[in-house]
Amino acid sequence: MTTESGHVLSGPRAAQIGFVAGALNGLIGIGGGIVMTPGLVTYGRTSPQVAVGTSLAAVVVLSFAAFVMHASFGGLSLSTSSIVVVVGAGMVGAQLGGWILARLTASWMLLMFSAFLLVMSVRLLIQAFGIETGLGSAPTEWRGAAPWWAYPAIGFTSGILSGVFGVGGGALVLLGFAVLFGMPVREGIPLALLVNVTNALAGCIRHSRAGRVLWREVRRMVPAALLGIMLGTAVAIWLPPDVLRIVFGAFFLFMSVYVARQAASRKKALLKDKPGR
Repeated sequence: MTTESGHVLSGPRAAQIGFVAGALNGLIGIGGGIVMTPGLVTYGRTSPQVAVGTSLAAVVVLSFAAFVMHASFGGLSLSTSSIVVVVGAGMVGAQLGGWILARLTASWMLLMFSAFLLVMSVRLLIQAFGIETGLGSAPTEWRGAAPWWAYPAIGFTSGILSGVFGVGGGALVLLGFAVLFGMPVREGIPLALLVNVTNALAGCIRHSRAGRVLWREVRRMVPAALLGIMLGTAVAIWLPPDVLRIVFGAFFLFMSVYVARQAASRKKALLKDKPGR
């Protein structure tokens, strides 16, 4: 049973979640909320709002550390103005996402999270294996820029997902530019991490003011997460982009099924607890 003076997660569980989140952060620019949010809801039995607030606080720290490492090696592929538009639109979207989150139950939040992961996994695997879907394919060559509307649209959408699910949102930015406009995954990782930082910071401030951030859990997850970032960054530099897409497409598919099962079990438990059942 969790108390205010105790920890939500056990020490090994906190380290495990932190390490996996950090590895994902360094490897493909995923903030880490994809692991931390369902982990806190499932193992820590926290509310969705507290899980998201705590996850966003950790994402700020982890993504900034990973951004510094990646930017030092490869730099940024987009212009400063394009980056500012993506980041600004993402911060606005994060506020809308937080408003939506406040109106969701734990079961609905997990179900929506599962659907989001499923879409991500399918898109990654389609791109990795070069499957023709008849819905249009990504350009084979990145020309260094996308249409003007893509920057606010992709940034805003990533911000909404960040606020709802406690993810940084950078993974969606990276996927959008890679799938629609042919940006190389490795070049897009620093941008994804920067979006993670700004989107997560916008949501973290709001959740912190409302007392929905478990700072003890953040401090316990970060050390193992930093080790994961170093490993993930090294692997990202070494592995071919299509291999990264296949690995994480399969990972997202697994997470989608896992989170959906958690949502279903919570829904079943709620129905059993209702009077007259």
